Amino acid sequence: MCKFLREHFLFKNMSSQQIDRLASCIVMKTVNCGATIFAKGDPGSSMFAICKGTVKIGVASAEGHEAIFNLLRKGDIFGEIAILDDNPRSADAVATSDCELLVIERRDFLPILRSEPELALKFIEVLCERLRRTSLQAETLMVRNLPNRLAMALLQLADSGASEGNPKVAVTQNDLASIIGMSRESTNKQLRCWAANNLVRLKRGGIVITCVDALISIAEGDKMVTRSLQFRANSGPIRSSGAPQPFPKPRSRIYIRN
Repeated sequence: MCKFLREHFLFKNMSSQQIDRLASCIVMKTVNCGATIFAKGDPGSSMFAICKGTVKIGVASAEGHEAIFNLLRKGDIFGEIAILDDNPRSADAVATSDCELLVIERRDFLPILRSEPELALKFIEVLCERLRRTSLQAETLMVRNLPNRLAMALLQLADSGASEGNPKVAVTQNDLASIIGMSRESTNKQLRCWAANNLVRLKRGGIVITCVDALISIAEGDKMVTRSLQFRANSGPIRSSGAPQPFPKPRSRIYIRN
């Protein structure tokens, strides 16, 4: 536990004594895939950090429709809003794989936060990042089309640890459709179009990005790339003996990570 805290971006600048104090207040919790960690409206008395596994944050309507706000993985924290304002949970948190979580109660964390200004500043950074992400999601849902939304989501969710080879997105197509606010059918159709053009590879339980530059161009709204893909999809599958045609270079090689 102490090793995880020392390597975490929130706590890595704390002294050994401070880390030990924090660790003494934390408990480890194991959660099975599919289990609800907390539900919208539950009392917000604790914060979580993911040591292993993935967690989705979202809400479901009475009709069963789901909106997913975020997919979190190792190193991410969640539940931080309610731990600060002591209000009920604003969304559901559900384990999408078997998880190991660190849990700290509000009554233990707030005194540490008050006594550690640097930790408080790091915490503000986390809240700002969440606010920026929420603003980007609102913009995406209101003004962007399906290819833009899907490309942005894949780039945001791509495994940042995959420094070598092609980045992988560990997400189901149902969850991906819920994130971008589109139907599963239209999301699957777009993914298959990209797979036919060698931009992605569809695998059980995930998607492998094989042409990052092209997805960046689509996410940035490059209509030339989108039209090229549509033309090639309508012209039939690419022959296996031929190399895929090059795509226009993106204006900037920047991942959409606000």
